[in-house]
Amino acid sequence: MVHLIEDLAVLLLVSLPINLFFHKIKLPSVMGYLIAGILIGPYGLKLISDVASVKELAEIGVILLLFVIGLEFSLGRLLKNLTSVLGVGGLQLGLTTVFVWFVFMEMGFQQNQSIAFGLIVALSSTAIVLKMITDRAEIDTLHGKICIGTLLFQDLCVVPIMLLFPLLAQSEVNSGADFTIAMVKSLAAVVAIFFLSRLIVPKALIWIARVGNKEHLTLSVLFIILATGWVSQKMGLTLAMGALIAGMIISESEYNHQIILDVLPLRDYFSSIFFISVGMLLQTQVLMDSIWLCLEFFVLLVLAKGGLAFLSCLLVRVPVRISFVVGMRLAQVGEFSLILSAMAMDQGLFDPHHYQLLLLVSILSMLFAPLLIQASSVFSMKLFSQWKSAENDSSPKPVSELKDHVIIVGYGLGGRTLAQVLLETQTPFMVLDLNGEQVKRALTEGITTHYGDCTHEETLNRAGLQDARMIVFSIPDYTVTERSVRLARKINPEVKIMVRTRLTEQVEELKTAGADEVIPEEFETSIEIFSRVLKDYRIPNNIIEQQVELIRLEGYSMFRGLSLNSESLKKFSTYLTATLTESYLVLQESWARERMLGDINITDRTGAVVIAVVRNNKAHPNPDSEFTVMSGDTLILFGSHLQLDRAIAYLKSGQDSG
Repeated sequence: MVHLIEDLAVLLLVSLPINLFFHKIKLPSVMGYLIAGILIGPYGLKLISDVASVKELAEIGVILLLFVIGLEFSLGRLLKNLTSVLGVGGLQLGLTTVFVWFVFMEMGFQQNQSIAFGLIVALSSTAIVLKMITDRAEIDTLHGKICIGTLLFQDLCVVPIMLLFPLLAQSEVNSGADFTIAMVKSLAAVVAIFFLSRLIVPKALIWIARVGNKEHLTLSVLFIILATGWVSQKMGLTLAMGALIAGMIISESEYNHQIILDVLPLRDYFSSIFFISVGMLLQTQVLMDSIWLCLEFFVLLVLAKGGLAFLSCLLVRVPVRISFVVGMRLAQVGEFSLILSAMAMDQGLFDPHHYQLLLLVSILSMLFAPLLIQASSVFSMKLFSQWKSAENDSSPKPVSELKDHVIIVGYGLGGRTLAQVLLETQTPFMVLDLNGEQVKRALTEGITTHYGDCTHEETLNRAGLQDARMIVFSIPDYTVTERSVRLARKINPEVKIMVRTRLTEQVEELKTAGADEVIPEEFETSIEIFSRVLKDYRIPNNIIEQQVELIRLEGYSMFRGLSLNSESLKKFSTYLTATLTESYLVLQESWARERMLGDINITDRTGAVVIAVVRNNKAHPNPDSEFTVMSGDTLILFGSHLQLDRAIAYLKSGQDSG
């Protein structure tokens, strides 16, 4: 026990600074854990003595990792991304598995081993790819959606793959019929566990939440994970499979969000141990002895996975450049592959040497993946812009006949809203988008639309940028936006360029690139929040608008931690101390209802003056003291901020707030 505590302390001592370094350079923590494991393991600096105990803790990490994935499983998200999930995801997994199976069969491996290698290599890293896409704010981009859809499909396929591996390892399963029967039995076991648990678990959680507290709910969830895993193992499945089923069951519960918050710290800690333990299992001597073989397999893996993902996208008519980006981003082996590799070795599908080679190639691909992801967008634009230029020199396309128009790049929510306003005001415009679904939607709505990549000069020329008054970029991909802004400014130095972006630090970069106006989403949200706060304190609209304008003129410096200049602050102070008007609607519960203005005596009590009353859409200016206030009347009040605040409170309750 003492040795285990010492080993865990060493794990944290070494992995924490490495992980902080990777966080600082904005790379996934998985890479830091793998490197830490290599350094401190029995084949590195030999700082860990009890590797077997660490592996047992790592298995807990796998169970919790699969439980949270099951917990976060969403049928709605699956249906929303059905096209990319079934299209690109199915093709990528199928083509990669078949390709790897063929290669290993040619190398002399048995068929069951070749199938196992193919399924393991076909999976990509959800942890690395999703982390990088999220950090780069690319979840809503076309390539981001395709990558997430493909990863979702792969995660779903982990369930049948985990069922398949024990069957592949069974020597007595020879014929296709026997194999099918064994597979059906395993699936029947999964379905039985799932539906039996669905009948029991939700009711149990509701009862525990009613009679117990938060700690009881957390303990119950841990019991459900272990119990489902134990039942799964007794029925011929694995503990990890049981944890995945438990997560999917609880995901339908109304307590799933609280459960995720409770389990995440445990999941993060134990799954980090899993990745560190994987690094510890890597034998550096095997790497040294087989360095060239490992590099050859690594290069083949990256090219094959990237190329087949690229081909899968093309087959479902994804644009060429986007297909290339998706291929580069999925060209690595995933964390589930590491779990499945260990499972395959335990069940005798691989020998330790094959496992080590697969582990080495997998870790190399995961370490190289962030560099590929970071370079994918820029490299694809450089590659395909040159290719497109050469292609278009020989086949010129017709140019838009619109003049003095607006070009909307991106037909998402922002683009659609702008298009509707321009239609209403009869302002000439056209839409440019690379997403086929969005283009189809715009054409269905009768909008002039071009399908094309805004990073290509020929595409912008076809949209009539030379004769346009304004171009508005409303796309979530910052790298594409920045390059397109530079290109648009180069083509037409006089055009007004307006850009929507997400992050504050991108404002100055986009203005330097040539944008006239940059609208950051997070600042506009902040402006909307403070505007509503001021409205609740009955600050008039013209003063709120003045403050909004001050912030925008100062380049949002208030929100970036800088100060507005003293002149701006003096102006705002003047606005706030000015007199103003306010309206008050008399309700059934208002104290002032059915009272005469003379009896209310609002001027003496608060200092505000009633300058008019609106009743049934008819104004009564300067009402006398005998005017009776009725429900539904709107009183127009005049005074300072303080006076109006006191007057509103007085009219409501009959009590002066001052």
